[in-house]
Amino acid sequence: MTSEQPDAVDPTRIVPPGFVFPGTEQLHPREVFAGPGYQAPRQRTDPTAVGALACAILSPIPGLGLVALILGCVALRRLRSSYDTGHGQAWFAIVVGAAVTVGWLWLWWLITQTT
Repeated sequence: MTSEQPDAVDPTRIVPPGFVFPGTEQLHPREVFAGPGYQAPRQRTDPTAVGALACAILSPIPGLGLVALILGCVALRRLRSSYDTGHGQAWFAIVVGAAVTVGWLWLWWLITQTT
């Protein structure tokens, strides 16, 4: 009877093949299991929420308020099914985008009524 010595423990084989801990879908398993115990994944901000925030900040430019509003809604929909952050940025973009769009539409209505 031969007794084979097992190789060093591979951190990627601690769990069954194909198993993914929630929130670690885009991380390499060696990064998650590198230290002692379970390491929390890095926080990741949804890129759509960042784009919506940028458009909301630049919303005094005509049309970007509407883009911020749309991107904010898309970001909230994407964040609903992920562990990413960015809810505050998406809501900020929705509120500012809607307010600026209403402001631009009101200004356009005033200009067209006076002529």
